[in-house]
Amino acid sequence: MSFFVTQFIDRLFLFFEILLIARVITSWVQIPVNRVTEPIMRFIYDITEPILGLLRNVLPPVMVGGMGLDLSPLVAFLLLRLLRSLVYMVFGFLS
Repeated sequence: MSFFVTQFIDRLFLFFEILLIARVITSWVQIPVNRVTEPIMRFIYDITEPILGLLRNVLPPVMVGGMGLDLSPLVAFLLLRLLRSLVYMVFGFLS
């Protein structure tokens, strides 16, 4: 497989990982909503929610103290890493 394709695959997975990190951070920190941040937040939500929502349906929050801890982003990271490795193995190379 060509260098260009491997770089594209790496960048694609990295992009989604960055979006997941942004989603986690924005769930912890209150971001003011305005005409600049609202489309960015909507984009992050629209890209990450299908996967996180599916994982939340399968994996309920873990109760810690009196609070539910959402483990779906962590599971999503692990699944992304697994998927990336599988893609590399299918195409005959390891990262």
